Amino acid sequence: MTTTFTIQPITGKDYHYDFVGSIDAHSAATLEALSDIPAESHVLLDFSKVERVNSMGLSLLLKLFEQWEGHRIRVEVQNLNRMVNMLFKITGLGRFVLTEGQTTTADAESSLVNPEPPRHSEHDTTQAHAKVTNEKLHFVASLQSGQQLTGWYLLNTYLQRRLTRAIHFEQSVDTPDPSTTDLLFAKPFEACLMIKKHGFIPLMRPIAEVDEVVILTRADDVRSLSDYEDVTVGTASEGSFVYLLGRFLCDESGVDSSKFTFDFSGNEIKALQSLIRKKCDLLFMLKKTYEGLSSFSHSNVRKLDESVTDFACHLFCVAPHLKDESQALIDVLMAMENDEQGKEILKDIQIQGWQKPEAGELKMLQMVYERYAK
Repeated sequence: MTTTFTIQPITGKDYHYDFVGSIDAHSAATLEALSDIPAESHVLLDFSKVERVNSMGLSLLLKLFEQWEGHRIRVEVQNLNRMVNMLFKITGLGRFVLTEGQTTTADAESSLVNPEPPRHSEHDTTQAHAKVTNEKLHFVASLQSGQQLTGWYLLNTYLQRRLTRAIHFEQSVDTPDPSTTDLLFAKPFEACLMIKKHGFIPLMRPIAEVDEVVILTRADDVRSLSDYEDVTVGTASEGSFVYLLGRFLCDESGVDSSKFTFDFSGNEIKALQSLIRKKCDLLFMLKKTYEGLSSFSHSNVRKLDESVTDFACHLFCVAPHLKDESQALIDVLMAMENDEQGKEILKDIQIQGWQKPEAGELKMLQMVYERYAK
């Protein structure tokens, strides 16, 4: 993969450029070179040599495109690969994508913007929120795979000792109760909800970890993804990034996801059981969960597609009343990879370490959440 990002002018055409490489946080200075294009120009960007764009790259592009629009510059982007094209549509940048027979209007995003609500199969996913006393902190975590549970209990004990504070831990199977949650490790959309509606503060994210999605079918089903029309799809919940990204993968493959019937089981293992028991035909699952499945489960399913978006991640957040105490938590999490006990716990929860989320990452994730979440 080409990691260096460069911009190459197309000979003989004013303000037409080839973008080459990967667009990420390191691309800011290179993109800045295009900020002085004259007003009322026409800019055409060719992405045929762009291999990937992450959330920071998307944030930088959005900033540049909005600056150009403010100067009445017409912006068009062409020849995006499948994943980059999908990310443009998810984040609202699809209006700049030039496809054959189209100009850059709102129609360019087609039916992929704000996917239609799904039809639901009968499934009770009601969960009761646990109640804890106010004498201790309440730590809720949404695990990335079932094999991590013991590690998270060990992390909770680790935090108690280093913060000298009693902490109660529980695994999340539903959207946490903001009135009883103090520390939160949450899936992308769950974190966005708690940030936007309840003032939670995102402190940290796992290093080099993103939430990617796989689409699975049963091992004995020989159809390709394009053959699955009007079928039942199992997944954990409607208000999740997995659900959204799974739908986009199907739509990008020419399968209309609005015609699916969705079975929301409440968690990914129940959804997997529904697939194996032939209660649904497809399954949208977090890639990390899929990779952690037992050999028996792996032998019963077949992967049809997967995302490579480098976009969303779990976030470690704190309730707003802990804002003044948050630096102590940051220090403890950051130091784990330099501490023998911390290293072992990181291994158990399958995380390399912790880092602060970039503002651009949070901005793009919040934008997607506000655009699609129920």
